[in-house]
Amino acid sequence: MRRIPLRRPTPGLVVGCVALAIALGGTSFAAVVALPRSSVGTLQLKNSAVTTKKLAGNAVNSAKVQNGSLLASDFKAGQLPAGPTGPQGPPGAPGLSAIETVNAVSPSSSATTRAISKQCPAGKRLLGGGANLGGNFTTVAIQRSFPDNDNTWTATAREITPNAGSWTLTAYAVCGIAAS
Repeated sequence: MRRIPLRRPTPGLVVGCVALAIALGGTSFAAVVALPRSSVGTLQLKNSAVTTKKLAGNAVNSAKVQNGSLLASDFKAGQLPAGPTGPQGPPGAPGLSAIETVNAVSPSSSATTRAISKQCPAGKRLLGGGANLGGNFTTVAIQRSFPDNDNTWTATAREITPNAGSWTLTAYAVCGIAAS
């Protein structure tokens, strides 16, 4: 049996292999040697350097996203699950519509007491009301301002001390259509 003689590599072959190894792995070697661990941050990255394709699967999860940084427009339809829903009660009434404020003003005079009422228009119900004094008065007070029934607001006022000034009393009724 004959032995195959082993020859030493030539210096050219050694230099060529070293050059090939440096060319193929030189950059990663330089990065490993030159950059300390966790030294590349936001300041070192160029704009748009990190893209979705460059991220590993499941690298970004809800724990790594800052609260309030995502908007509904950041998600495609159906991406977010619907949250849990509680027990549903019966649907409520549709609410109020055609709301308006109507008023009635007493005649201006120097009478010591006044009462005025305002009724809601047909088809509407009384929702609230109030009263206001007007004119040249100094010692007049509203005594009562109240719903007289389901459709009328009534107000009364009187002079605390008699005076010659003229004053008016206005009753306001807030009316609307309330679903039943």
